Amino acid sequence: MEFLSELREAGSYSAVAEVCIPNTVLESLSFGTDESVKKGAVVWVSLKGRKEPLLALVLDLHKNFPKFKLKPAIIHESGYVFSERYVETLLWCANYYMCSLSEALTAFWPADLRKYLNA
Repeated sequence: MEFLSELREAGSYSAVAEVCIPNTVLESLSFGTDESVKKGAVVWVSLKGRKEPLLALVLDLHKNFPKFKLKPAIIHESGYVFSERYVETLLWCANYYMCSLSEALTAFWPADLRKYLNA
């Protein structure tokens, strides 16, 4: 998955995905993606300084392309998509308990999500 670390012009993607990565101190991050990715999808993303790609949840999709380059978000092989209600509940939980989206997602996702997705 070396192509995950490739930076490309934002306009070369068909959409921008706002994703949340569990077990980090980060809020949502922007990644480039294509039309097949949906809100609630589980995607692979790459962060600078990390050798392994990470699983992330797509919180939102939009066409407001930034002026900086983006890395791609690639849909997980399983094609799993959480419901829109799941994403709404995650956002509500983070707001209500005044925690980061990442902290809320860490609590929401099963500890063995990779194993579950590959089954």
